[in-house]
Amino acid sequence: MLTMAYGDRQGNIGKPERRRRFMAARDSIPSAERESRSIQLCDRLETEVLSELRKRLNRPMNLCVFAPFRSEASPVPLLLRCWEMGDQTYAPSIVPGEEGMELRKVEQLTDWIPGKWGVPEPDPVRAVLIESTQPIDAVIVPGLAYDVTGGRLGYGGGYYDRLYEDMLRRGNAETLWIGFAFDAQVAAEPLPVESHDLRLNVLATEARVIWFNDQKA
Repeated sequence: MLTMAYGDRQGNIGKPERRRRFMAARDSIPSAERESRSIQLCDRLETEVLSELRKRLNRPMNLCVFAPFRSEASPVPLLLRCWEMGDQTYAPSIVPGEEGMELRKVEQLTDWIPGKWGVPEPDPVRAVLIESTQPIDAVIVPGLAYDVTGGRLGYGGGYYDRLYEDMLRRGNAETLWIGFAFDAQVAAEPLPVESHDLRLNVLATEARVIWFNDQKA
């Protein structure tokens, strides 16, 4: 089980340098190994979290999920499993001219196209907007680094933080926010967090699942 640790000097490291280091650690994982670890991660998340959530809901899930970019852990194996289970899946896209994100329904891998900065997002021609009354049961959250207290270091745009706030305003207080990453992206010490930062309910890696605040599906 590999985690990044910088010793007693970690508190003096700013967010840009942390992002650079964790990006380098993730990029250093060979492509074939990333694929293998992603499959392990998806299997663990399905077995330990999502299957239990479906049982509790007594219905298929409504899941928000991203498409992988560059060296990110890939949720594609999980997506395929969710479609087999009859789950409804949605993906975020940046609202043109704004700083927020909207969710669109995705039903196949070809529903994604390159968006801002090349990050995959739903094709607005093929993927319809989510209904305003549609609840979301779980959100799979990408990022550069995570810690064992529920902290997350994103890419710096604040998009998922604003999505979290927007979904709370829309009444999605019971949504499960799930960090999704390789174990190499888990910091050995708490990451710096601010009051507006998204706090996760659970973190899943290929090696473990960590629940926060005594919450469990």
